[in-house]
Amino acid sequence: MTEHVWRFDDGAFKEVKPGFKRRIYTGDDLMLTLWRIREGSGPTPYDCHPDNEQFGMILKGQLDFRIGSDERRLLKPGDVYWAPKSYLHGDSRFIGDAEHGETWILDIFTPPREDYRE
Repeated sequence: MTEHVWRFDDGAFKEVKPGFKRRIYTGDDLMLTLWRIREGSGPTPYDCHPDNEQFGMILKGQLDFRIGSDERRLLKPGDVYWAPKSYLHGDSRFIGDAEHGETWILDIFTPPREDYRE
């Protein structure tokens, strides 16, 4: 049976590498990925996704990263970024919030990333 409703559950996050936990929700043409990233984790690769468009929103903590150039950007809760297909972004560093010591990011991909499917 296809699920249409999920509940936020801290225990449902999967640690995919040290300091990086994620929870994935996938539809037909859309993937929502909720990240909880421990402060000091990273940096992530500076790369692009040739097959996927990506939006991201910072929910907690801060994200210090590059998008489309060598200039670094500091994003705070409520800030949104957009990475079109094949648009360089990353080299990310994470500054945790006071409560959890984590950065929480909500990423949306279309189409869903095959390498993220669980």
